[in-house]
Amino acid sequence: MAARYSALFLAALALSACHRRTSTDIMLLTGRCTTHVRTAGKPAQLPQAPSLRPGLGGVVGTLADSGGALPSFPILALTPGDFPNSPHATTRADSLGGFVFDSLQPGRYRLFVRAFAHKPDSTEVDVSAGRVDTAALRPIFFQCVR
Repeated sequence: MAARYSALFLAALALSACHRRTSTDIMLLTGRCTTHVRTAGKPAQLPQAPSLRPGLGGVVGTLADSGGALPSFPILALTPGDFPNSPHATTRADSLGGFVFDSLQPGRYRLFVRAFAHKPDSTEVDVSAGRVDTAALRPIFFQCVR
């Protein structure tokens, strides 16, 4: 028992040395957060490739966690170096966890999702004119009990 409390104290000390503690950090230390798998749902399905306009590219992808598809969450396509308030492409995952970006200028993009009760996830894709690339976003289920 004493070993557990010493480990807990050392972990808290290490966290406080690196950054300011958040309520999530405290809940992790006290065991009140979980990354357990959700119950299995529908598997995510890749949507059909879109028709592209000349000079533009696209991305089709899936949004799912270990339990299955995550519908209705917004996905952002950001270019590296963009300011948070700058305009960017946005789409939503459909009922099967699929998403489509059909009008992207050629270049490198970071696809980013922040789904409720999940850790944020992102991936980079290179978009080329006349080509549709694929991507998979897999945020990890993470929930803290208040």
